[in-house]
Amino acid sequence: MKKALQTYYIVLMAVMIVLPAVFFAFFGRFFDTQNYENRTLAQMPSLTGEGRVTIEEYPSAFEEWFNENLPFRNQLITLNGLVDYYVLKTSSSKSVILGREGWLFYKGAQVNDEDPVSDYNGANLFTQEELEKIRTNMVTARDELAAEGREFIIFIAPNKERVYSEYMPQSYGTMAENGRMRQVIDYLQETTDLTVICPYDTLMEYKQNHPDTPIYYRYDTHWNYLGAYIGARELNFAFGYFLPGPDDTTWEYGDAPSGDLARLIHLEKILKDPDAFYVKDYTNYAISEDVNALGNEFRFHNMYESGDPRKLFIIGDSFSAVMAKFACCQFNDAYVNFYYNYNHMMLLQENPDIVVYETVERYLGNMLDFSLENGIGRK
Repeated sequence: MKKALQTYYIVLMAVMIVLPAVFFAFFGRFFDTQNYENRTLAQMPSLTGEGRVTIEEYPSAFEEWFNENLPFRNQLITLNGLVDYYVLKTSSSKSVILGREGWLFYKGAQVNDEDPVSDYNGANLFTQEELEKIRTNMVTARDELAAEGREFIIFIAPNKERVYSEYMPQSYGTMAENGRMRQVIDYLQETTDLTVICPYDTLMEYKQNHPDTPIYYRYDTHWNYLGAYIGARELNFAFGYFLPGPDDTTWEYGDAPSGDLARLIHLEKILKDPDAFYVKDYTNYAISEDVNALGNEFRFHNMYESGDPRKLFIIGDSFSAVMAKFACCQFNDAYVNFYYNYNHMMLLQENPDIVVYETVERYLGNMLDFSLENGIGRK
């Protein structure tokens, strides 16, 4: 009897292991198997051919492939994310912070020294030597462009953690008023005549006057189109143009894009921002937009050549991508690219009249390495 019971349990265990794989082999095409991670999943290891592994490496390589190609992997990961978010009130990703009232914030992946938490609590202030290095790099860029008859503008977008600090967990401390962003702005304004624009005060004023209207996404690191428009208005003032205020334009509600933070905890199909705002009448010009396949290079063209004849060139990050259409709306020709793609040849080929260096607060450290000749110097 005991032996029969043991045999029964062994068979039951084998069925439980094999049955999902068999079921998935026949019906897996009806389930979501898309790769939502920003990387290539492990391939089946082989002892021969291209990408072969040694016998010693094979067991661990096979285990990695098996784990990343497990039947119902997406469904299991989503279930884990749901339990963490709704039941345990925590985040399933080391890069995501679960804030108050379900807000998500970016803890950072320490890419290019990014550290939004230290930006928030002021634990990563620049040294005097670092501030001087930033000043030197920015002044050098300005002077090189000025010698060619070009204008240089610095634009700094605040982190979401700063704008919506009231939703940050208490365990991360209080927001530092004099963090890196304030440091850089004050130092450059006090020691140079560089044009430095930061829309933080304007964003906070709008938020105070419109407490129920979000200007950053709840489940994404970025500002939404409304926040980006407010930032772009500040930039347009530096160009010599006045865009209508947000309350003087027509905004349409629509579906919000998939949030990058929701995606990191595998809940991008479940956690959706309630509102997305799309502005319609911020310019009288007919502007065409051309975006490359990777979504990191933008060209804008006034089809009637009736706008500003100066050529605009923006070197930035994903925050500039969101505000690009607003920032470029007064020009006949404008070009936007990310600074990790930037090279000096682009500048020579585009031959702009105005160059904008845009950075979000968490990437201020890139200013320590930036030059027109070499970009940020690291990727």
